[in-house]
Amino acid sequence: MSETPDLRRIPVEAIREAARRAVAQTSLRAVARAIPMSPMGLQHFINGTSPYRGTLRKLTAWYVNRTGSRGEFSEETVRAALAILLDGIADERQPAARVQLLSLLVQQHEKAGTEAPAWLLAMLEGERGG
Repeated sequence: MSETPDLRRIPVEAIREAARRAVAQTSLRAVARAIPMSPMGLQHFINGTSPYRGTLRKLTAWYVNRTGSRGEFSEETVRAALAILLDGIADERQPAARVQLLSLLVQQHEKAGTEAPAWLLAMLEGERGG
């Protein structure tokens, strides 16, 4: 398994911007404590460094929790949630797993007689390379 996650699948810049906004609203220490990570590690991330895999997991989980609890829902949040769900699956197997998860959601909408959201269909098409 690769030590570097596929950053195209995790919205790192969206997470970085959310961390910047959170620090501006509270403090570096408070946000670092909530993630949890060191304040210096958070400052380095905010300044643009690439986090280690374990730190990226923490940041991603914090981002999904933060955006979900605030009612913010975006493609970036969904991508981050998928990264959490697929954590532990070998990187080379994750593209197929993403397609399977997104396809399952579309199928569930079909079974329920509801229309799948446009973002879901677009993400599935993008994952399939279409």
